[in-house]
Amino acid sequence: MDFKKIQLTKQNTLNVVYSNRDGDTITMVGANIVHKDFKEAIKTLVPHLAMLTEQREAYNNTLEELEEQRSWEEKSIFTRMSVGSVTFSGDEVIISGTRVLDRGDVMNLNAPKISTVDDENYRYLSELSLAIDNVKYEAEQYVNERKWGLKQGELNFDEAGNPFAGVEAGEVPQVSVEISTSKGGEKKKGRKKKTEVA
Repeated sequence: MDFKKIQLTKQNTLNVVYSNRDGDTITMVGANIVHKDFKEAIKTLVPHLAMLTEQREAYNNTLEELEEQRSWEEKSIFTRMSVGSVTFSGDEVIISGTRVLDRGDVMNLNAPKISTVDDENYRYLSELSLAIDNVKYEAEQYVNERKWGLKQGELNFDEAGNPFAGVEAGEVPQVSVEISTSKGGEKKKGRKKKTEVA
């Protein structure tokens, strides 16, 4: 699939624009929740978004140090930033997302266009390229293989009623069986035997 855009919606569904083998541009608006593997794949782009947009958390930190913040509960780049979409143009990508400011406002971020093949200004290019490939793979699984997340439904037991109402413990239910026998005056149904004379 030749992706043009992969976007995670606020409802955790996926919108994808891609070209098929015939060269047709297809826009797919997903109605199903994305799988947790896709969420993890797009989450690996958060440190790259922080570095490419020169956020203060990325200042004097390596990619590995930013990745370590994944386990932090507060004030990590993973709790303050998120990636919402990746736009493709040949070998170049644009990563877009949001950042929650200290005062609670949300700011949109768009990384500058970067080549995943030969950009000399970004030192984590191979890691970015692998992360992008993983996002593409998971998006393709969503579209072609229907790799979706499961939406947890609710069962309302109050409306279903009590299946044991009126039954006491140890009580054996009564069962009646009727057997009919055929009497001599009735015709029997079945096949007749055929005999052939030689």
